[in-house]
Amino acid sequence: MNKNVYIETYGCWLNRGESDIIKDFISNARYDITKKIEDADIVIINTCAIREETEYNMLRRIQELEKLRQTYGFKFIITGCLVNVRPKTILNIAPEASLIEPDALHKLPHALSNSNQIIIIRQYKRNKDLLPRYKGGITYIVPIQSGCLGNCAFCIEWITRGRGVKSVSNKNIVEKIKDAVKRGAKEIILTGQDIATYGVDIGTNLISLIENILENVRGDYWIRLGMMEPWTTKKFAEVLASLLKDERIYSYLHLPVQSGDNDVLKLMRRKYTVEEYKTLISIFREKNRKINLVSDIIVGFPGEKEKNFLNTVNFLKKIKFDKVHVARYSLRPFTQAYLLHQVSESEKKRRSRIVSKICLEIAHEINKTYIGSRKIVLIKEKGKKSSYIGRTKEFKPVVFYEYSLSIGEKVKAKIIDATPLYLIGKVID
Repeated sequence: MNKNVYIETYGCWLNRGESDIIKDFISNARYDITKKIEDADIVIINTCAIREETEYNMLRRIQELEKLRQTYGFKFIITGCLVNVRPKTILNIAPEASLIEPDALHKLPHALSNSNQIIIIRQYKRNKDLLPRYKGGITYIVPIQSGCLGNCAFCIEWITRGRGVKSVSNKNIVEKIKDAVKRGAKEIILTGQDIATYGVDIGTNLISLIENILENVRGDYWIRLGMMEPWTTKKFAEVLASLLKDERIYSYLHLPVQSGDNDVLKLMRRKYTVEEYKTLISIFREKNRKINLVSDIIVGFPGEKEKNFLNTVNFLKKIKFDKVHVARYSLRPFTQAYLLHQVSESEKKRRSRIVSKICLEIAHEINKTYIGSRKIVLIKEKGKKSSYIGRTKEFKPVVFYEYSLSIGEKVKAKIIDATPLYLIGKVID
């Protein structure tokens, strides 16, 4: 009788892509994936460790799954970023669980078939050519690299995935995307921890990869680029800005700035100034009239005084991002910022409320500029109350009410209204 495997995935697009790789291992072993934990012979949780709150939630969920293991008797496998951060804590909660760090994902088939406990942590020996197979649907997630070249004072990525960059070969990526598009994929998501560093370890770069995909993959699809660090992106910003004009690439960029104050950026050990970031943004806006610019802001970083915070507020009002992920600074072990004098939680919450309100107001202003425009929209999912949700070339979400549409089709739409979070569309001929 085939074994049943239950999977839970948390965190970023990279984690989602790696869970797709795990599903390939399960399929290769001729096991079945179940959505019911009570039917599972094996339970896998792919964890995230980006923030303190996330860590607590992960540990709480592991504790819940361990209680279920004691009831149902399944084999318990824990992978993802938390494994390298809190291995001892995890084993205190789930002493019989197998721990497989994310860079040892290629060892997971052994853990699936072995009845003994297996622990692989902090080895950082990644099989760099692992990519998931396309499994249907309109979106294909492609984890093109892991790791980064930064050394930020708030980040534990060097613990979760080690130092340096590990890139998948250009040829392997193109072949997998070609197969996915041929079989029905409409959206290709290139993801990693910092995709702007793609190829530094194998003698290539992101621009070469994108050009190779565009040249060799025929079909109707859109590429969405994942998060890129500003200091690594500026090296090829001019060329990338031109590439974003291609009809097969979303006019979308995620460039986390983290702070709009130079003193705080220095404390954070970010490798750019506010002025350099503004120059980078201007390059993309000059060559792309409509571009969806997304960023991240951390408020309450140790050493951020009121004047520094106000500089960030003014920066946000001037730059006007389409969307900002606002986060209160979160203590992370093994980081320099962990040892610094901390801003109070009440002050962090106050700053977060101010920045979030401003960013939503700006987002609404930008979204209202789309009203009256005509857009091609890729329908991606069914929403609530007979609605459908799609994306424009700028990766702007568009909601259609009271229409009978098909997932994966592209429709011509007129934008008739806007909220801070999405556009509202009307299908036109």
